Amino acid sequence: MLDGKTIVEISCFEVWRRISDFVEDDVSPDLKQRLEFHFGRCKHCKALLDGTRNVIALIGDEHAFDIPREASERITSSLLRRIEADAQDGRTE
Repeated sequence: MLDGKTIVEISCFEVWRRISDFVEDDVSPDLKQRLEFHFGRCKHCKALLDGTRNVIALIGDEHAFDIPREASERITSSLLRRIEADAQDGRTE
């Protein structure tokens, strides 16, 4: 409960799906509150949030760099496998 309002817990899987929207402030006020509540309780998702913000800051720097295609594909593939495995395990934190 936050400010007298019951917060419906959001899963890590859903956080991972919406993290970009959250960082860009492109979520509803209700979802934003649920995500913030989750970040306050889940150190893994908070670390993901911090890392996402760091990547955005680096990319936004005028000295941006290109990631080799192969590296980008490996990172994306690894993240997708992790998300799928956690979803199958029912992991929420």
